[in-house]
Amino acid sequence: MDLLRQELKDFLDGEDRLLVWPCGRKGKDLALEYMASKFETGRSYSLPEVNAIINRFHTFDQAAMLREKLFENGLLDSTSDGSEYWKVGP
Repeated sequence: MDLLRQELKDFLDGEDRLLVWPCGRKGKDLALEYMASKFETGRSYSLPEVNAIINRFHTFDQAAMLREKLFENGLLDSTSDGSEYWKVGP
């Protein structure tokens, strides 16, 4: 995790929150991996819980976009009605 934080250092504030959505594929992938690391494997989350975690770790008011990107990139999955989310992988 420290390596990931180090790679994102230009995009994080002093409280380890993403300041901006990075440009470029590598930066975006790192930001999504960082955001996914805030979720526990094997635990289910409601939509409000997912949004609260995402909001805690970014400053640019884009929880819906980040949640969608986490889902699109296979880092989070959800029930078909979106009432329950979980982290995919380790």
